[in-house]
Amino acid sequence: MFLMLLIFLFVVLFSILPKYSHLVAGLIGKKVFRLSNEELDLRSQVRDLKSEQESVNMADEFARYMKIQRKIDKIMGQLKQLGSSRSQRLTMLKVGIKMAIHVVHALTMLSLVLRYRNEPLLELPSSYFFPFGRIVAFPTGIPGGVGIACWVLVCSTVVFRARRLLGV
Repeated sequence: MFLMLLIFLFVVLFSILPKYSHLVAGLIGKKVFRLSNEELDLRSQVRDLKSEQESVNMADEFARYMKIQRKIDKIMGQLKQLGSSRSQRLTMLKVGIKMAIHVVHALTMLSLVLRYRNEPLLELPSSYFFPFGRIVAFPTGIPGGVGIACWVLVCSTVVFRARRLLGV
C-alpha cells in the first residue's frame, strides 16, 4: 500500500515540476549569470548621459543634445548585445532543467517498474477484474493482482483528469 501511495505522489510531483521549472531556472540563473562589471559600467554611463541630456536644452543646443543621444544609443546597443547573450544562456538553462526533470521522471518510473515487475502492488479476487485481469496484472501475470504498470497508468490518468478539472 505504501508503494502505491509513493507512486501516486511521484506522478503528482512529476506532473507539477515541469510547470515550475522556469522559476527554478530563474533563481539559478540570477546566481550564475550575474551582471558583469562591464554591463554595470555601461548602465551607469547611460544613466549619467541621460541626466546630462536632460540638463541640455534641445532647442538651444541641438547638436550637443544629438551627440549625447548618439552616445546613449551606442551604449544601449552594447547593453542589448550583452543582455542577449545572458538571456540565451538562461534559456538554455531553462530547457536543460526541464529536460532533466523529464529524464529523472522516466528513470524513476522505469526503475520502479523494473524493480517491482514480479510483485503485485495489491491482490484482490480475480473476479473483480474479469475480463481485464491479465491487463491489470501486467507485468506480474498473477491473477487478481494489480501490476505496477497498470497502477502508474491509473495514477497518471487521475492526475491528468484532476488537472483538467481544476484548470491547472
